[in-house]
This record gives sequence, C-alpha cells and structure tokens, in this order.
Amino acid sequence: MLARFKGSGAWEAFRHETGKHCVQRCPPTERRGRRHTSIVSVALLPMRKEVEVKALPSSELLIKTQGGRGPGGQHQNKTDSAVRATHLPTGLQVLINGRDQHQNRREALRILAAKVHEHHRAQREKDYGRARKSQMGSGGRGDKIRTYNFIDSRVVDHRLKKKTSKIKQVMNGDFGLLLD
Repeated sequence: MLARFKGSGAWEAFRHETGKHCVQRCPPTERRGRRHTSIVSVALLPMRKEVEVKALPSSELLIKTQGGRGPGGQHQNKTDSAVRATHLPTGLQVLINGRDQHQNRREALRILAAKVHEHHRAQREKDYGRARKSQMGSGGRGDKIRTYNFIDSRVVDHRLKKKTSKIKQVMNGDFGLLLD
C-alpha cells in the first residue's frame, strides 16, 4: 500500500515510523482464541519527480565529425558527415552516420540527451531503492519497532523500550504516551 502525506509537519509526524510494526489480535471469528500476528513494513521516502528531457549544456559535450561508414561511394569517402557526440561527465556516446552533417548533429544531440536523461533516471531509481532498503532492515522479526497488542490492550515501542496500556489513544495518533 502506498500513502502520500503533504504539508508542513508531515516529516516530523512520521519520521520515527520507519521499520516493522507488529499487530497482535484475536479476531471475533477465531473460535479457539488463537493469536493472529501481522507485520507491516513502513518506509518514508520523498516523492520522486519526473524530469523533462532538456538540451545538454555545450560545456559537457565533445562533438567530432568523421568520415562516414558503409555504402555511399565517393560522398562517404570525401566528406566528414558522420557525427560522434560524447557527454563528458557520463562518458556516453552517440554516432550518427548519414549524408547531412547538420542533420546528423541534431539527431546525435537529441539521442544523447535522451540517453543522459535515462542514465540519471536509473541512478535516481538506484538511490531511491537503496534508501528504501536501508529503512526496511533485514526483514526479520527482530527489526520491529513497535508492537500493537489488542489482546492485552498494550503498545510496546521496542526502540524506546516504553510500554503503554492506552492502545486506543496511540491508535488515534497520541504517540506522546510512548515518549513520556
């Protein structure tokens, strides 16, 4: 499940909630009184923004022309119509081979900008996944931060090593009971 919280104070309200939350209950349909345990993992991450593909600054580019390759006869051998565009910070390259050098240059820059954009998007995605994984822990039961026990009307915060029997107030958002 995904939830989005916006506004001032959202980070302060939820910043200590990352990790595993354990809920222990005995549902009304349970005839033998067995305890049901559920675990929920919570990660708090900033919203990702999509970035539009824009032209690359000329200071980051190296553009070279060279003789074309492939069929084309004398024109390929006598003119430098092929364009190789290199994005210096990432090392990404594009080679466009055609008859018109100016058209090849425009096409190379358009493709290179898209490649650089995709490279940066993949890097952001990797960083986002790394941040999410660090908040989730190893996945074991020992990673839990809070247990909500509806059977005994108790909430235990395992990080703070605090307990309270006022589970209804905690479920209504009064986490100050665990901080006292």
